[in-house]
Amino acid sequence: MRKYLLVGQTGVGKSSFINSVFGRYISQTSDYKACTKVVAHYAHNTPWGNICLIDTPGLAEDDLDCDNKYLDIIRQTVNLRETYATFYITRLDDTRFRPDEKRTLSRLTEHLGKQIWGRTILILTFAASVPSHRRTEATNQRKEDIQNYLRQISAGQFRKFHDYWLIDNVVPKWSDNGVPISTIFKNITPLV
Repeated sequence: MRKYLLVGQTGVGKSSFINSVFGRYISQTSDYKACTKVVAHYAHNTPWGNICLIDTPGLAEDDLDCDNKYLDIIRQTVNLRETYATFYITRLDDTRFRPDEKRTLSRLTEHLGKQIWGRTILILTFAASVPSHRRTEATNQRKEDIQNYLRQISAGQFRKFHDYWLIDNVVPKWSDNGVPISTIFKNITPLV
């Protein structure tokens, strides 16, 4: 079974991503408050093999003590050596690379180790919220901001994301060249 660790700030759509992959509501979501307080494993059988999505509490919800508590829970309950890849999830419609996201990336690096970035896929959520004529520019800017920061804090060990995906968990058929979310796992090559 291939295991994928989902990390990111609170409210970026980690649990919604899981529901989209499974095609049903299995991970609690809310528009108004953080829902995920524990690490939860969701297994799914696909035509391309069994997968397990590991949902984690969102960071930058409260204070650094809260983040430390959540990161300790992740470290204690997830064997990072057994994960096939890490999905770093962030919003495409966030127009600035904010200090709270930088702190989140730094905390993830400090607590889970620089090695998680070597096998990470960037997932940009709320893609339909960005007008189609600006989507490529927004994608490139968000990706470069995050990659440049990770290069800086990993002392050059991080080069770039293995891949990146644009998704929208709310708006169906938001893209003419979209594919069913479950099929993305078919094309993930082994990460090194």
